Amino acid sequence: MLKYFITGFLMGLANLIPGVSGGTMAVITGVYEDLVKAISSIFKLQKKDGIILLWIGIGIVVSIFGGAKLFDLTLKMYPFYMYAFFFGLILASFFYLFKNAESFKLVPFILGVVLVIFPHFLPQRSVGDGFIYFLGGVVGGSAMIVPGLSGSLMLLVIGIYESVINAVSDFQVFILFQVGAGVILGVFFTTLVLKWAFSHYRAVVESFILGLVFASLYLIFPPSHGKGNLAVGILVLFIGVLSFFLIERMGKKS
Repeated sequence: MLKYFITGFLMGLANLIPGVSGGTMAVITGVYEDLVKAISSIFKLQKKDGIILLWIGIGIVVSIFGGAKLFDLTLKMYPFYMYAFFFGLILASFFYLFKNAESFKLVPFILGVVLVIFPHFLPQRSVGDGFIYFLGGVVGGSAMIVPGLSGSLMLLVIGIYESVINAVSDFQVFILFQVGAGVILGVFFTTLVLKWAFSHYRAVVESFILGLVFASLYLIFPPSHGKGNLAVGILVLFIGVLSFFLIERMGKKS
């Protein structure tokens, strides 16, 4: 169960990093398909699926309330090095996924790349009103479960990111309820689609996910987020690569 806890912990941290999604963290730890199956079976939950969701949930809570403040501070003070670490982590996962893919299909790979990069070129709105909070929750929830997509970016594009952050700080129940309901709906229906796709078109889905993960490297390229010593940055990148293989080995042992 250690790998599920680690997955939850990384998913919690991923919420702090623009361009890094919780879905990507689940791919890195090798539990993405397990997570999709567990969520999509929520209404007829088996013991194994319940344990998976429990440990991932515990990991997210520990991450958010245990180390998120320190991590957020480090991200703000040393963005170049933090992004270098996650760049290495995701780079290693891409080559690992590519090596273990059933087969490579170019078209779904390109679609995955476009899906991740395209939202970053959309204009960002600054206001939110009424039903838009629920819609934003649906879109953001869907993005959270898809590797490479950032839920926070979706909220920025729709124009409710600042309002949602303020609602969390001020505990505005009505807004939080709308967003929360949308997130639950978005996550659930997206996992249903993914579960069906894994069952019928595994090779296509694997290539699509490869495209999503590959495109996320462009979004978190370290020089795009700050400046730092190149030698130290490369060292941190390799630490990220080594961290992936450590996580992958721990997952196999558990």
